[in-house]
Amino acid sequence: MSLKEESVKSNQLKLSRRAVCMAMFSGTTLLQTGCLGLASNLMHAVGMDMVPPEYEGFEEQTVAVITISDSSSYSRDQKSGELSSFVGKILAQKIKDIKVVRNDKISHWRDTNGWDSLDFAEIGEGVGADKVVGIELSNFSLRDGPTLYCGTSDVNLTVIDVATGEAVFTKSLEEYRYPTMAGQHTSETTESRFRKLYLQTLAEEIGRSFHPYDMSDRFAADSRIASS
Repeated sequence: MSLKEESVKSNQLKLSRRAVCMAMFSGTTLLQTGCLGLASNLMHAVGMDMVPPEYEGFEEQTVAVITISDSSSYSRDQKSGELSSFVGKILAQKIKDIKVVRNDKISHWRDTNGWDSLDFAEIGEGVGADKVVGIELSNFSLRDGPTLYCGTSDVNLTVIDVATGEAVFTKSLEEYRYPTMAGQHTSETTESRFRKLYLQTLAEEIGRSFHPYDMSDRFAADSRIASS
């Protein structure tokens, strides 16, 4: 074999080796990408990518959700009743083996014993609850000027152990606003519909303290305005 033929053969061998290396690298990259995607899907399926709750203590418990606002201290208050109902439904859906006291049972107890009672433990004991989610709602507003609906409120959360009367969890949501970026024009909806939308969104934020959730749920909330 001539020197020229040997040189050509050597170059062909080098090119073949390079092609094999590139193919192996590409295959490895694709495999890694696929595995990462598969791992991500598996993590989501089993809830490993979920944000954990701040308080876990409601499983196999009877829980009363009680909302008190400035006006509900004296009589039935629609927004307080709706918020309690929304939060109760979320807890019932998201937490295993929880029993949520019906809202009408709590209202009946307060009708009988007086709406001026602000003792969450006393109300909880009266309706047969193990724990109480006490929601204090203040500075509630649904307007941002005369032509825009935008909900804001301050919320103090307290979880009470009825047996001891002690607070086992507390949290504050100051100036909770929805929607976060802009309001909804008053010509696009009614105050009643917007109130329910705001309270449902607030209830979901409250519920996230007590069950795992996907962080993207928070960012998707404002999109509801378009379909409300």
